[in-house]
Amino acid sequence: MIYLLAISLCFLIACFITPYVMKLAYFTDAVDQPNKRKVHSRVMPRMGGLAIYIAFLVGYMIFRVKGYAIDQDEIAFIDAYFIASFLIVVTGMLDDMFELPAKPKALAQLVAALIMVFYGNFMIDKIYLPFLPVIDLGWFGGIITVIWIVGITNSINLIDGLDGLSSGISAISFGTMAILAGYQGELFVAMMACLLFGSTLGFLVHNFHPAKIFMGDTGSLFLGFSVSVLSLLGYKNAAFVSFIIPIIMLSVPIFDTIWAIIRRILNGQSPFEPDRGHVHHQLLDRNLGHVKSVLVLYGIAALFSFTAILYTMVSKFYGLVLLVISMVLIELIFNTTGLFRLKKTKEKQVPVKEQKEDVSVGEASEK
Repeated sequence: MIYLLAISLCFLIACFITPYVMKLAYFTDAVDQPNKRKVHSRVMPRMGGLAIYIAFLVGYMIFRVKGYAIDQDEIAFIDAYFIASFLIVVTGMLDDMFELPAKPKALAQLVAALIMVFYGNFMIDKIYLPFLPVIDLGWFGGIITVIWIVGITNSINLIDGLDGLSSGISAISFGTMAILAGYQGELFVAMMACLLFGSTLGFLVHNFHPAKIFMGDTGSLFLGFSVSVLSLLGYKNAAFVSFIIPIIMLSVPIFDTIWAIIRRILNGQSPFEPDRGHVHHQLLDRNLGHVKSVLVLYGIAALFSFTAILYTMVSKFYGLVLLVISMVLIELIFNTTGLFRLKKTKEKQVPVKEQKEDVSVGEASEK
């Protein structure tokens, strides 16, 4: 019951304060200007992720979540998380207002990850393999942890390209985390996931197509960072196969990010140069429509999340079987539609200056 109350309260708070964040976005000029490469035809407020952050903080204080921490490791995690997430949110707000270059944003993410590792003692330090001695990663575990945090943070940011897509995928991830953490008795993780789940859903009411506000980097970076650390919190000292859970759960943003890097390199582009080859762009270009494109990706994310739940709560064997079936099914769909077929597009002929203005369709997106 306490989890439902937490979700409901954060949902209502986010719903209520989002219109005020919209006014703040207009006042601070944190807006997304329309151009011929975007779907929206009017100036749209960004920085909507601030509503998610505020709703989460209020819920955290009301439910006294720190009391759910059972050891010093979780207390250290809480302190580090709030310092690092504050840095992430401030960076996102500055980017939404002033269009920061890529390097300062990358530096902020790196510093946030290092805060989690060194101050929060949040590190994948050991790997347990069946029938083999424990592998102590030592300092290399810190590197893996930093790569994971920065990578997932950016993957959520990169899929922020359609109304409600990034917030919806994040909500599905938080909901899955809450279920898995509750099942495993990780009450602190479950409560944190519930607060974030409710806050994100409350914002999604205003963010789903046609969106009244975009979450901007304030939201996508905060959600990505939160997803990255919470998804591993219960598994950082677990068996190697346990890492399957966060990877399966985050398959949509992880796969899209990896494919984006490969696609750009094969096309002779910088892996950091924006393009319109993301899965959500491809679906939209195939006349699937804005809402249907988002719902398709919601469905894929939900399928993989259900696979993670089945793997953890029912049977590892059936979970892996469903994972294989899901991957084969999605591969057949993508092959049929040509969704990930490498080909020269008209966009390659667009002048470089105009290409760099491509951010997203409908949402504030990668820059």
